Amino acid sequence: MRKCGFDVIINYVKYLFKFYTFYENIKTWKYYLKNRHISMFPYYLFFFIFLQFHCSTVNAQSYKYIDSIMRIFPDKQAKSVEDIANYIMKKFSSNSAKLRAAYSWTAQHISYDIDELNNRTTYKNENELIERTLRTRKSVCSGYTKTFKAIAEKLGLNVQEISGYVKQNGKIDEDSHAWCAVKIAGKWKLIDPTWSAGTVSQGQFRKRFNDKWFLVEPGKIINSHMPFDPVWQFSYFPINHKEFYTDKVADSITSRFFNFPDTINKISMLSEKERIIASNRRIISMGIYNSATEKHIEINIKIIKSIQESENVEKYNLAVNLYNQSCGIYNSYIKNQKNSVLKKKLNEANLKLYEALQYLNGISLADREMLSSVEKLKNMVHTLISDIKKIS
Repeated sequence: MRKCGFDVIINYVKYLFKFYTFYENIKTWKYYLKNRHISMFPYYLFFFIFLQFHCSTVNAQSYKYIDSIMRIFPDKQAKSVEDIANYIMKKFSSNSAKLRAAYSWTAQHISYDIDELNNRTTYKNENELIERTLRTRKSVCSGYTKTFKAIAEKLGLNVQEISGYVKQNGKIDEDSHAWCAVKIAGKWKLIDPTWSAGTVSQGQFRKRFNDKWFLVEPGKIINSHMPFDPVWQFSYFPINHKEFYTDKVADSITSRFFNFPDTINKISMLSEKERIIASNRRIISMGIYNSATEKHIEINIKIIKSIQESENVEKYNLAVNLYNQSCGIYNSYIKNQKNSVLKKKLNEANLKLYEALQYLNGISLADREMLSSVEKLKNMVHTLISDIKKIS
C-alpha cells in the first residue's frame, strides 16, 4: 500500500509541475483569450482540486499505516524514551512520519489515570513522571505531554509544551490541562495526545484513539483550549479569559496587537528563570479569571524561587572557594615573606577576593540564614583585602 501511494504521488508531482509551469506563463486573463487556453482552464482547475484531495487522502492512508505499526509496538521494547525513539527511527525516515509515530504511540499506549487525577502526586522532576508513565502506562495530561515531548526530542523534533485549561461541551473545566505545539513548514500546529487517547465518562476512562487532535490549527483549537500564556495562542490578536468563557470576542480585540513570532524568538534566548518571569507577566496582563490561572502563577513563582535559591547557593559556594584560595596564598606568604614569587601572588589573591564580592553582591531574594552567611563572608573578605593591602 505504501509503495502504491508513493508512485501515485510521484506521478501527481510531475503533473503538478506541468500545471505550475503553465500557470507561471499566464500573466493576465487576456493571455488566456489571446492564446485560446481559456477552454482548458476548467480542466486544470479540476485537476488541481483533485490533486489536493488525493494528496490529503494519501496523507490519511500514511497516518493509518503509521498508527497500525505503533499500535502493535511490543511493550517489552518500550521501557524508556530512548527505546521508543530508536524503534521509530528504524521504521520511519521523514520528520512528519516520526512526529506522527511519537504521537500515535503516546495516545494509543497510555491510559488516563483517574486515581492520579483525584490524588495528584508530586514528582521530583520531569524524568520521574515520564518513568512512572512508561512503567504503569497510565498518567494524566502532564504525563502524556511530557512523554510525547521527550520522545519527539529524542527524534530531533522541537515540541513546545503548553499549559492552560479547557472547555468541553460549552462547560469550562478549571483544572489545568496540558497539550503541545510543533512548528511545521513555518506554521504552528497543536497536538493534544491526552484527548486523542480516549474519553472519561462517569469516572471511567474509555480508551478510543481519535486523531482529531493531531496538528490542529491555532484558530480552531482556541475554541476548546485556552493557554495561560497568551503567546501560545499563536495569534496576533489573542483573546482574553472572559472571551473564552463567553464565546464573545470584544470589538476592542483589534487594539490588542501582539507580535507573537517576535516574542517566541525572544523566549528562546532567555534563561529558564527569565522565561518564567516573562510568562507570568504576560499571564497577569490578561487578567486572573479563575483558580487554575491563579494556581499556575503560584507554581511559577515557586519555580522561580527554587531557581533563585539554587543560583544563590552556587554564587555563595563560588565566593567561599575564591576566599579559601586567597587565604591559602596569604598564609603561604606569611610563612615565607622573603619569597618574592609568593608576594607577587598576593595580587592574584586580591583579584580573587574582589571576584568573590561580586558573587556575594549578586545574591538576591535570599532567606535570613543565607543573608546572614553572606554578610559574615563579606566581612571576612574585606578583612583579608585589608590585610593584603598592609603587606603590599
